[in-house]
Amino acid sequence: MASSSSTSIRNYTFQVFLSFRGEDTRYTFTDRLFENLDRMGINTLRDDQLERGEEIRSELLKTIEESRISIVVFSKTYAHSKWCLDELAKIMQCREELDQIVLPVFYHVDPSDVRKQTGSFREAFSIHVGNVAEKKMRRWRDSLTEASNLSCFHVNDGYESKHIEEIINDISKRLNPKLLHIDDNMVGLDFSLEKLISLLSTHSNNILVVGIYGIGGIGKTTIAKIVYNKIQSEYVGASFLQDVRERYKKGHQLQLQQQLLGDIVGKDIL
Repeated sequence: MASSSSTSIRNYTFQVFLSFRGEDTRYTFTDRLFENLDRMGINTLRDDQLERGEEIRSELLKTIEESRISIVVFSKTYAHSKWCLDELAKIMQCREELDQIVLPVFYHVDPSDVRKQTGSFREAFSIHVGNVAEKKMRRWRDSLTEASNLSCFHVNDGYESKHIEEIINDISKRLNPKLLHIDDNMVGLDFSLEKLISLLSTHSNNILVVGIYGIGGIGKTTIAKIVYNKIQSEYVGASFLQDVRERYKKGHQLQLQQQLLGDIVGKDIL
């Protein structure tokens, strides 16, 4: 893979930032969404992975700025949290100034309640009145209204797994249409995956070769795909060549070269 560090392409520390109200969805919908994003190799940060305080911290603001996509899970008590509202305001600022992609998810809430601050959102703002400066309150309201008018996902009825699959597919296409599909069976791969990523965690500009060996059927290809998905966005060009030895033996050298060059430049090579 060719490093993108010397280009003008914007580098992102995280591909996805997850903003949500922990009391509503931390152990349910958001947890399953995060798990599926991670399984696809999509580098994701949840806001509860950072230390919290009464005021939103500069570390979190920087994290939001360094994310390509923000998913905002609007739930019934989202607006009860000043932390969440500050996050949202920053996210919408990044959308305007940094072209960040913002994907709202309305989790068992009516989008009109978010847009007009009615229902549980009106209750939340009634609590904030007198405790928060009017200027900040206006910014929160504007951010809620703006976010609720974006293309979004509704999670009300049906299986949540189906909604999560729809969100994952949408994000995969936005990030990179060539993200590799990962099978569900990943039992026992965590240790090997962490080991491999640690070997690749180098900022050296030298060529690096890492080999994965073992008997067939133990998950070597799956691990390689996950690592590819996790790190490919850090490079200008990336290619995943599978079954090289078998294809080479069959005389498909030209096709391998065409795939490699096509993947790197982003178009078919004839």
